[in-house]
Formats: sequence, C-alpha cells, structure tokens
Amino acid sequence: MTASAIAERVATRVTDPVILAEAITATARQSQYADLLPWRAASLTHGHAGIAVLSAEFDRRNPDQGWDRAGHHHLSVAATAADPYDMSLFSGLAGIGFAAVQLAAGRPRYERLLKTVDTKLGSHVEQAASRLAGADGCPARDHDLVSGLTGVGVYLLARHVQGGGDDEALIQALSGLARLLADPCHPRRWHTPFDLATGSLREAYPSGHHNCGLAHGVPGPMALLSIALRAGVEVPESRQAIEVTAGWLADHQTGTARTPAWPDAVALDSTEPIANGGPPGRAAWCYGAVGVSRSLWLAGTAMHRTDWQDLAADAIRVIARRRPEQWSLSTPTFCHGGAGLLQVLRRFAADLSDPALTRTADALAGDLAAGYDPASLLGVRGVEPGGVLVDHPGLLDGAPGVALALLELPSGENGWDRMFLLS
Repeated sequence: MTASAIAERVATRVTDPVILAEAITATARQSQYADLLPWRAASLTHGHAGIAVLSAEFDRRNPDQGWDRAGHHHLSVAATAADPYDMSLFSGLAGIGFAAVQLAAGRPRYERLLKTVDTKLGSHVEQAASRLAGADGCPARDHDLVSGLTGVGVYLLARHVQGGGDDEALIQALSGLARLLADPCHPRRWHTPFDLATGSLREAYPSGHHNCGLAHGVPGPMALLSIALRAGVEVPESRQAIEVTAGWLADHQTGTARTPAWPDAVALDSTEPIANGGPPGRAAWCYGAVGVSRSLWLAGTAMHRTDWQDLAADAIRVIARRRPEQWSLSTPTFCHGGAGLLQVLRRFAADLSDPALTRTADALAGDLAAGYDPASLLGVRGVEPGGVLVDHPGLLDGAPGVALALLELPSGENGWDRMFLLS
C-alpha cells in the first residue's frame, strides 16, 4: 500500500465522528500529558480545527469525494467551541480562521466566519503589537508561533494571499515583530527574563534566556517576516529584523560541520556561542537544527543571502545523511517526531532539487507508512516517553499530522504547512 493510500485511510478514521470520539476518550486515558495538553475542540493542533485542515488537504487532492463536507463539520464544531478571548493560532481564533482559509481554498466560502475572525483579531493585534513596542524582555507567548503574534500573523498572511482579510492588521503584526527583532542590542528585546519563563527553560536558565526554537523562539517571527517579504508584503524594518536575527542565529550555532546544532536557548548572561561538538540533537521540527535551518533558508531566499542558504542546506544535508536511529525520534508524529522531519526534508528537497534529500524523505515516508497499524483506532499511534502508545487525534501530536506528512507537498501559496512556518 502506498504512503498516500495509508494517509487516506488514517484521514478517513480521524474524520469519522464516532471513531474520533473514541480516540479522544482513549487519549485522555493513555497520555501522560492529558492534563497538560487536553483535547480542545476549537484547537488547530489538538482539536477539530486541525481535522478541518486535514480534510481540506484531501479535498484539494480528491474533490467531490465528501472531504469538504467532513471539513465543514469539524470546522463548525471548532467555531462553536471557540474561546472568544483566545486569539492564538494553535488553540484560538486565528487557528479556526486558518482552517477556514484552507477549506475555502480560494472559493467564496466561509466569508462570514472569516470576517468575524478578522474583526476580533483586529483590536487584539493592535494591543499585542503595542505591548511588544515597549518590550525589553517578554514571555515567548507574546511573540511566538504557538500562542503569540507570529501565529496570528500566519493567519493574516494566509488571508492576504487568498485575496481577503484585514491588511491593516497584517501590517501591524509584521511591524510589531520587525521592531522587536531589529534592535541588535544585548540582551535582545525578545529575550525571556527568568521571571517570565516557564517549564524546563526556566529551570535551565536562571539568568533568563534567548529562545532558539522554531515553535516558541525567534526563528518563528523571522520565518514569518521572510515568508511575507517573499509574498511582497514588506514593512519598514522587516529587512533589518531578518538581517539581525539570521546573523544572530548563524553566530549561535553550537555544533560542528559534522554535527550541526542549535541549542534550545542561549543563556541571557552568555554573549558567545558554545561550540560543543557533542552528539547531534534530536532532529525535530520544534527545537533544534531542523526548524532553525528551515527558518534560515526562508530568510536567505527572502534576502538573497546565499551564506544563510548554504548554512541551512549544509545542516539539513548532514542530518539527512545520518542513520535514522541518530535522529533520536521516538514518535511518528509532527511536533518532535518523524512527520515533522519528513515535511522539512521534502521542502528542502524541492527547493534544492536534491535527489539525495528526496531519497531520504522517501525512505522516511516508507518507514512511517510501515508503522500503519489497522488494529489501532486511527491507524497511527503517538509514542510518549517510556514507550507509551497514544491514539492521539490531534494534528500536532497525533495521527492527522502523520497523514498530512505522508502526502506529497501541497501546491499553491497557502499550503497547510504554512501553519508550521515551513513554506
């Protein structure tokens, strides 16, 4: 069975309301992180909005097979469950809007919903950009892809490309991010002070830190500014912001030519990179060389900087040449698993016209497809630490993300992986 056929089988299960309900219940029972990352109906990454995105991609590829109806159902459930105060991409209104853009696919659909989202996001963007304007250190959730202004900007840019939306809000979002990143002072204005940090980074960096992850750190806003610039949307400080940030990331690579790596974060009291030359880090989308390389590639193409492009290409080629066990990926899912790496490899293989990268991507796709288990609820299970198997229906940590990555690259300017800042 081909990878695309397996992807369709997984998608058919995930979009089935009865099977989905069983998976939601199973995940709450199985997952070690059920309390930390529960199913949220409105969520793009852990809810119905993400399943609407999955449906939209299959509708693009197989029109007139009912995928648009499935997507409509899941989008309606997400919109009904929306928290009016959550504006974020991964769990809030921007994510619902992004799913609607995917389902509309340039057709005059969901205009009322999209205009409602635009209206609610307008005042939020103004406040968020104003907050960043005076920031000298801020929590990652103010600017990042997952919860912050970068994620909202992803939706607004998708709307712009589609030919609708609030361009004033888009300019405000990009301008706020550009001003934040353009200042070359130390510490950078986007740093996270200790008292605003959370989780493991708070424990690891008692002096505060500069976040280097694509999901929560500075590669995210830099990638968005680069994608926008490539789409013809430029704000006054966007080029300086990309220049300053890409240079900082290039300077803070901690690996070697044989083991390219970026840390999860750089300590606030550190002004110099630490070349460790140790074992390669996990080849995941969310943190590390895979995500940072993609962000640097986008910056390089936007600014016509071959040095950044070469750095990114060299890093991903080294990663692709490793044996799969050296990737340190224990789960097939997107955030920190095989599906995320696969999508990045495919993007680079296409951009570089590199047969070696294509072969590695095809082999990884084959391995993910071989993990299909028809006896499981969704056909694909996530794997948590300790080998815990989870029938997760969320796009970020479950079966939908694997199904999407098993497909060939999406066509057009509003591909689903824009939500992960890969295109």
